[in-house]
Amino acid sequence: MDKELKKGILEMLVLNFLSQKTFYAYELNKKLNEVVETNESTTYAIFKKLVDKGFCEHFFEESSSGPMRKCYKITSLGREQLMNQKNAWKDISDKVNSLISE
Repeated sequence: MDKELKKGILEMLVLNFLSQKTFYAYELNKKLNEVVETNESTTYAIFKKLVDKGFCEHFFEESSSGPMRKCYKITSLGREQLMNQKNAWKDISDKVNSLISE
């Protein structure tokens, strides 16, 4: 899969997962890899980018089994971005599916 296309899809997937619940970084990375295979460095760069843009926030949480965990949660700006991305995805996928089914 094209690298840039994959990054865009991963950003939308991260926001989509975060719209459902708060995730700690490792758990979110694992969840993403169930959908699209990626490496940790790419995933963590996407997390940082989304935080920098204000689409999600991170915080640290105590762990009963070791060091503190870095957790992520979506912001209201992130929810807006997710809605925009979903609409754009639906629009382009409808057009592509229409073209390839002819």
